[in-house]
Amino acid sequence: MTQFKFEFGRSIRVKSTKPKKYGHLLAGVLTLAGLFVYDYINLPAWNLRSPSFIFMLAFAFFAFATIDQIFTLSINRISKTAYLLGTLMIAYVLVFGFLSSEMLNASKFREQIDIEEVEFSKDFTSVGLNRIPVVDKETAQQLGDKQIGTIQGLGSQYYVDPEYTLVSANEQIFRVSPLQYREFFKWLQNRNNGIPGFVKVNVTNPTDVKLITLNEGMIYSPSAYFSQDLKRHVRFKYRTKILSDYSFEIDDAGKPFWVISVIEPEISVFGGLNAKGAVIVDPISGDTQYYDIAEVPAWVDRVQPTEIAWAQVDNWGYYINGFFNTLFNQKDMLQTTEGYNYVSIDGQTHVFSGLTSVGSDRSIVGFALINLRNREATFYRIGGADEYSAMSSAEGQVQDLGYRSTFPVLLNISSVPTYFVSLKDQEGLVKMYSFVAVSNYAAVGVGVSVADAQREYMAKLKEVGMIVDDQQTYKTLNLTVASVHTAIVNGSTTYYLTFDEDLRLFVIPLSVSLEIVFASEGDQVQLSFFETEGNIIIVDEFNHLSIDY
Repeated sequence: MTQFKFEFGRSIRVKSTKPKKYGHLLAGVLTLAGLFVYDYINLPAWNLRSPSFIFMLAFAFFAFATIDQIFTLSINRISKTAYLLGTLMIAYVLVFGFLSSEMLNASKFREQIDIEEVEFSKDFTSVGLNRIPVVDKETAQQLGDKQIGTIQGLGSQYYVDPEYTLVSANEQIFRVSPLQYREFFKWLQNRNNGIPGFVKVNVTNPTDVKLITLNEGMIYSPSAYFSQDLKRHVRFKYRTKILSDYSFEIDDAGKPFWVISVIEPEISVFGGLNAKGAVIVDPISGDTQYYDIAEVPAWVDRVQPTEIAWAQVDNWGYYINGFFNTLFNQKDMLQTTEGYNYVSIDGQTHVFSGLTSVGSDRSIVGFALINLRNREATFYRIGGADEYSAMSSAEGQVQDLGYRSTFPVLLNISSVPTYFVSLKDQEGLVKMYSFVAVSNYAAVGVGVSVADAQREYMAKLKEVGMIVDDQQTYKTLNLTVASVHTAIVNGSTTYYLTFDEDLRLFVIPLSVSLEIVFASEGDQVQLSFFETEGNIIIVDEFNHLSIDY
């Protein structure tokens, strides 16, 4: 604003400093208000090793400088300084981003994860028939959606979160997922009571699906709003921590929690993200607790985000001979196959995928397996077909039915690396199961039950010479029957026998031998089967010693 004063009969133009002062103040207030709104909505970590936080500050300086010029009608020292600070922050991210890049730190990126190479047959835990996961994520989603419809009015207010975390609890393996609010007004109506429960699916038994109803509702959720929003609730308690991978889990008592990974860069300023601990949130009370990775409670299955763990495996195989080798010679390079899956081993969740040479077609050189709790990684060197070849091989066995295969689970069957898949119809319902040998996908077993599929698979392995009837894998025992029970499984009678001399449960489908019909307590019988770990044995041959049919 310009003012005039008269001096000795002439007017002199004088600049007023008040508009500038008010302009600076107003620009500062508006910028802080915008910064508060942006921070409340986007919830960045207040951490100088987080590029998003630095970009937020740079944007704030640029916004302040622009608003200041508008209100003061001048390019002044304050606005110039704000532009300079914003530019310096952008330069900081660009420079240190380059210094943290894989181009300059290829060896550090490769060594970020320590992968031990071991022998598959000795070190990969074999899984008993009752522990084979037959329910994948897609099937769990279908089963869970049916559960929410069993309670009147529940489906109109909530939906089941489609993520379905794989967890271990009480020596069982489940996929669990919480209910979520359908939209803002549903939250508004139910915010005082919270979310009433979650879905729990036993991955080894598709009939064991439960909608767990809680005594008190879960107040804090990703689908809630304002202070009840889970991310906002945690962020305002841990302003400087870089948060990632919100995972819904249950403890051994069945109590729900959210486990949130806390990650930090390990290479230069921004490179090599890695989990350092986890924040555990009680969604009912809102209580939160941070744990370093070595102190995380034993029931927690996931600390390391899958995407980060898998990026580290890719770097391990990719930068074996430095960065420029990836552009030109590509010598000795390995890369993960397109998909990955989860498997529970010794009560802990692992993610696995095949590793293939760069440029190879539908084949693998081995598998990488990562413990998502402690990041222990293992490489099993096994030549064979990749996961998609195994899926095609299983589908080929039932091509007349048009069934589609799920993504495989890796198993150890009699020391043979084996893919296991479920076969679904066009409606997504599981109809059959299949085992496929990794090293020879012509060795395939298919059946309407897991037991039938395994029995056919074992016969195929013997046929192609991949296993032999030695004392380590195949046994024949003479036993005394202690009890006999029957059940109808997939329309066929299955017998469950216990014996005086062996405490395990022996499963004998009627198709194995008609003589099983005559078995009763005290009878002498002869059994042949492939030895596996676990307390449930699938019998391959049965002979009642008192009769001969």
